[in-house]
Formats: sequence, structure tokens, C-alpha cells
Amino acid sequence: MRLLAWVVKLGFFLLVLWFALKNTTPVPVRFSADFTLDRVPLIVVMLVCVALGALLGALALALPVYRTRRELTRLRATLPVMREPDAVAERDLSAARQSGAVAELGTGDRE
Repeated sequence: MRLLAWVVKLGFFLLVLWFALKNTTPVPVRFSADFTLDRVPLIVVMLVCVALGALLGALALALPVYRTRRELTRLRATLPVMREPDAVAERDLSAARQSGAVAELGTGDRE
């Protein structure tokens, strides 16, 4: 999956780069009525816009990712620490018996 993700990222980067290199014509960039840049290559405008979009996307995801990691850390801290695998198996068997999923074999149940 990591290789596929890198291939997709590389493909997107190459597509944007190819498109930008085909559009190198100087264009005017107007920030406001008073502030205008007259001859900015379109490649620069496009690459800046893609970079700003990626940055804003990463910033938009930063808070949810931080909250999820903090909650995961909190949940891991509340888990009981079981050091012996037999203790885990015994706890699970006890829970199954209490729920009725597993019947206890007594001396009268054997044939």
C-alpha cells in the first residue's frame, strides 16, 4: 500500500509539473485594486496555489488527527495490563461462562 501511495503522489506531482511547464506565459496577478504584479509566469502562480492548497489541507487535518491520537493514548492508558496470556484466557472463559455461552462441565454432566 505504501508503494501505491507513493506512485499516486508521484503521478500527481508529475502531472501538475507537466501542466505548469506547458503554461509559462507571463500573466498579471491582481491582489487588490492597488497591488498588482504584472508579469508573473503562470507556472509560479500554479505551483504556489498547489502548495498553498496542500498546506491548508494539512492544517485542516492537523486538529482531528491530534484529537484522535490524544484519545487513543488515553484509551491505551485505561486498558488493564495483563502480563500472562493464561490470565487473559481465563478471564475470557469466565466471561463466556457468565454469559451462558459456555456451559461448565460438572461431575454429573459426564457420560
